[in-house]
Amino acid sequence: MSFSSPELLWLALLALPELALGLRRAPRLARSLERLAGPRRRARAGAAYSALSGLGTACAALFLATAAITMAGPSWGARGAAAERRGLEAAVVLDVSRSMEATDAKPSRLQAAKGLVRSLLRSEAASGSEGSAFSLVAAKGAPVLLVPMTEDSFAFEDALDYATPDATTAPGTDLESGIRAGLASFTSSGAQGRILFLFTDGGELSGSGRRACEEAAAARARLVLVGVGGDEGALVPGPDGIPLAGPKGPVRSARDAARLKALASAAGGRYLDASDAGTGAALALELSGARGGGTRVEYQRVDRRGFFALLALALLVAAILCDLFSVRGARA
Repeated sequence: MSFSSPELLWLALLALPELALGLRRAPRLARSLERLAGPRRRARAGAAYSALSGLGTACAALFLATAAITMAGPSWGARGAAAERRGLEAAVVLDVSRSMEATDAKPSRLQAAKGLVRSLLRSEAASGSEGSAFSLVAAKGAPVLLVPMTEDSFAFEDALDYATPDATTAPGTDLESGIRAGLASFTSSGAQGRILFLFTDGGELSGSGRRACEEAAAARARLVLVGVGGDEGALVPGPDGIPLAGPKGPVRSARDAARLKALASAAGGRYLDASDAGTGAALALELSGARGGGTRVEYQRVDRRGFFALLALALLVAAILCDLFSVRGARA
């Protein structure tokens, strides 16, 4: 048994003083009725009153306890019902590592990825579909959930501006933790479909993206990887805009399309090239296709307040009747 407002169960303690007072006053009232009844009916009047008075006191105390249980909202057992799956949840994971600031995609890899995300939001709004929710994760050496799952597209678009390399101070790139953060942003609302979009150049300095992709497949979340950048190594700018320097000269980064295709294959998902003209339309189709359909079974606790309310009412009526008949019986 569980209660929606368990703190109200303390009211059941009111039954104890009611029981104590009833037991305390019963002997005095019994003696008074015996004197009023006269010598011949004294024994019978006292016995009748004591029995009914005791029963009435017990009913009154039980009424208070049962009323407290009713107000606490008792429930037990579960009832299953078929419910239609509605809505769609889409997690957007943006790689915000320094390599995404390379300019082999205009104006930069990161800005090109954000442009595709904004285009996806506009196409979803234009479709008139309801119940679509989005979350935003900035992935770098450690992920940051910038926007939890929400249907507020304006808040989501505003948060896109904060998806930069400065969103997290953790260095490097860990796609595994970014994908896991995206999966964790899904809710238990029973949405029709779940889809995760990962925008990245494919570079990974730690973690195992393949392992995270397999987890996405196990969670039945559609995974779409969007490769951003060129196949030739591009200079990676630092925080001040000057190219980063490595042991062998300036640091360069190229999109690892082969690796991203392998990751998509591991998850049973899809790889898209951000530079292709049809990628925006393909993303919109993926979002629409993930919506799916069907039903699910929802289990809810069965509310038992009605049962206890009827029981409390019956006890109250019994307490009143016992009080009335105890006095009438003594006078008879």
